[in-house]
Amino acid sequence: MKKEEILQVLPERLQNLIEGAVPDWEVLQEIHIRCGKMITLTLRGKKIVPEQNGQVVSRKEFRETLEYISNYSLYAFEEEIRKGYLTIPGGHRIGVAGKVVLEQGKVRTLRHISFLNIRISHEIKGCAKEVLPYLFEQDRFLSTLLVSPPGAGKTTLLRDIVRNVASGGSFFSARNVSVVDERSEIAGCYLGVPQKDVGKYCDVLDACPKSEGIRMMIRSMAPEVIAVDEIGTRQDYEAMTYALTSGCALLATVHGNSLQHIREKPLWGQILTEQMFRRIVFLQIGNAPGMIRAVYDGKGQVIAE
Repeated sequence: MKKEEILQVLPERLQNLIEGAVPDWEVLQEIHIRCGKMITLTLRGKKIVPEQNGQVVSRKEFRETLEYISNYSLYAFEEEIRKGYLTIPGGHRIGVAGKVVLEQGKVRTLRHISFLNIRISHEIKGCAKEVLPYLFEQDRFLSTLLVSPPGAGKTTLLRDIVRNVASGGSFFSARNVSVVDERSEIAGCYLGVPQKDVGKYCDVLDACPKSEGIRMMIRSMAPEVIAVDEIGTRQDYEAMTYALTSGCALLATVHGNSLQHIREKPLWGQILTEQMFRRIVFLQIGNAPGMIRAVYDGKGQVIAE
């Protein structure tokens, strides 16, 4: 299915080129398409340039790709394009770049789009199995932070934790989970409908800034757990504090390699000192997304590795 979802938005020559260069679609992470340049693929963190006999992506091929991606109406996706990306069926996110049109100093839209980055969304059900027992205490979900270097699968793991928490398991009951999906990567919504399995009792606020979305979900959806990806601003911190004082648990991610590394990030020394998270899970890059390196408690003590 993943293969068909991607190939259907590409012209025939590009379809054939990518099919011939990708032996396993589970390791394909990105397809970079630049008008007038060669296609570049990223497979498990490594960039490759397939043999193209010197033939670059033509303006006609690039225009066709834009038409397929937008169902022949870029205008209908203008709000998403203004943020630098749009989402296609299957939850795959496509980054766009070109000439920015400003209005009162803010980005209104993009014109002359000439660069695309198709980020393949991977859903690996079961990848959270090993870590789930550490995230509960007497049937209570503990606020959890996932820490990961780029490319280690933190969003994939986050999604599978959300799916499990929102559905229940053998040693824990289901919770109402609210996902604030600012970049449409967790649930991969297309026209408001999640393309990924985020569980039975999960509500999604798509394409909304995290700091605003957390408050909106608390006011409207009665969440027991709030899940967000890549936190780190002062506004995020204030919204997370509001969530905790409202009785919600948190599930969040941040880029990092070690406790010392994230302590050096703005605000994170304060966040760790206040023990906003009862569990801190470190991921490592490996043969599969979401591989666990170690689990710490909120005091920074190792409880599993």
